[in-house]
Amino acid sequence: MIYDDIRIPIKVKRERRNSIRYSITGKSVNLIMPRHLPISNLEHEVQKVKDWSKLEFEKNPKLLNRFRVIVYEHGEFVRIFEKDFRLLIFEEPRQNLTGRIRKNMDVVIKVPKGADEHRKNEAIGKLLSRIFSSFFLGDIKKRVFYYNEKYFQENISGVRLKNNSSNWGSCSSKQNINLSSRLLFAPLDVLDYVIIHELAHLKEMNHSPRFWKIVSDIMPNYKEKEDWLSTYGETLKF
Repeated sequence: MIYDDIRIPIKVKRERRNSIRYSITGKSVNLIMPRHLPISNLEHEVQKVKDWSKLEFEKNPKLLNRFRVIVYEHGEFVRIFEKDFRLLIFEEPRQNLTGRIRKNMDVVIKVPKGADEHRKNEAIGKLLSRIFSSFFLGDIKKRVFYYNEKYFQENISGVRLKNNSSNWGSCSSKQNINLSSRLLFAPLDVLDYVIIHELAHLKEMNHSPRFWKIVSDIMPNYKEKEDWLSTYGETLKF
């Protein structure tokens, strides 16, 4: 669907259930239908979920930020991990999109000539997430291991940056620390809060009072960082 000139995917899923459910996630508007309903009802239900989502966007315009695609311009500067990079975007007769960071901090991106503008910018965003995640992974690991050594002394199996829009980070039962690449846009103290939050899960795999005491003992003003993410988090995206 198109709303306010923004493309918003609608995903339809059929499940064993008795009721119809609508939801808006970071990537799509979702329609979940009972399996027993005839497929002939689909068009009617899709229209209903469109009408519902439009009302949700009117009530909370910030929801639209999840679906806005960044428009990248040749020669513009982007600030990542508190460093400035210049984007150099070239159209060429090619099939695939490629990119790399030069030593002078220019990011050279080559895109297929004549590509659809929306899909081109969406693909550039995904490519930049991969490029910068690889470029800054070493720096992120240093911060994770610094805080772990100073406050936790736990074993860490691995640290990863992912282009994740559903959360800011996670800590798996296998002791992997996963962080959203979107945090590369955040102030360093906000990034550090998410790191401390996930490391605290190595001690407490829940959000119990004991968990929050661990976090607050290390970062007493952690709620300010959560407030910052609540206010500006939707704007952090590739």
